[in-house]
Amino acid sequence: MNDDRLKTLLRSAFPESEALSPSRDLWPSIVARAQTPAGWTWIDIGVAAGVGIGVTITLVMLPKALLLLAYHL
Repeated sequence: MNDDRLKTLLRSAFPESEALSPSRDLWPSIVARAQTPAGWTWIDIGVAAGVGIGVTITLVMLPKALLLLAYHL
């Protein structure tokens, strides 16, 4: 197999792309997506609830930990 035969086989296997430019301008959609506010996901809500429950349980079991918590806030 020589180079010309290989070139012919590759060109027949992969058709040439007809579009040399994008079909539309992508920048406005990127800007719109970047400006949308981020919402809360289930993971965020779960982590926040877990931290809240953990702090509550700790304060119920160890009331003196309230001083430690107040010091760090």
